[in-house]
Amino acid sequence: MTLTSIIAAAAVLLLLVAIFRAREKSPGIDLDTATEEDVRRLVMGGHKIDAIKVYRRLHGVDLMSAKQAVERIAAGLPPSLGGGDR
Repeated sequence: MTLTSIIAAAAVLLLLVAIFRAREKSPGIDLDTATEEDVRRLVMGGHKIDAIKVYRRLHGVDLMSAKQAVERIAAGLPPSLGGGDR
């Protein structure tokens, strides 16, 4: 094997790793059909930003309220203390 072919193989391997990592970071949830269970699944999968987007869409709350709700879900608590969600 030549040095050029080794470098090319390493580049292809790095590209494949980058593609798989990108797929892990994007769970592909459809915001129009997402459910409360999807929010929990996203939180448990480490996709808090996506969970916040879905929570906002489901409950019509502002960014800060959704962030706080998702953090509460991650801590194993109810998403709201009451009165904050519509």
